[in-house]
Amino acid sequence: MKSKVIVGILLIVIGLVIVYWAYNHSPHAGFGNMLMNEVSGSFTLSKPAYAGVTIGGVIIAVLGLYKIFKK
Repeated sequence: MKSKVIVGILLIVIGLVIVYWAYNHSPHAGFGNMLMNEVSGSFTLSKPAYAGVTIGGVIIAVLGLYKIFKK
């Protein structure tokens, strides 16, 4: 495989992990998820931070797609 394809796949994986992490620390999470975050020593993101992290992850994943399909 070309190195651009490997970098693209890596960026897609990193972007999806960031989006998944933001989803697990969402301010819109249910009570049980928020309680588990508090018990485990984690935190819940504020709404602006949640939006920023999610958008950042999506941008990284789209950049990975761009690198894969770019000629």
